[in-house]
Amino acid sequence: MKKRSTYRLLVQSEERTKNVMEIAVYALVALSCLISIWQFAEQPNALPLDKVGTAPEEQVEVQIAS
Repeated sequence: MKKRSTYRLLVQSEERTKNVMEIAVYALVALSCLISIWQFAEQPNALPLDKVGTAPEEQVEVQIAS
């Protein structure tokens, strides 16, 4: 009696419709991940990060200069 592993049985079964469905599901998952990343990247920045830290730097420059 030949010992068959579960993996070997799965590989030998090779259902075409199952493979197509798996590919479609994986493609949809990848597409949804890309869309969610894109939506996050397109959101406007709510914090004024360009203005953070300018006042203390100006005070430090004035103290160093005087």
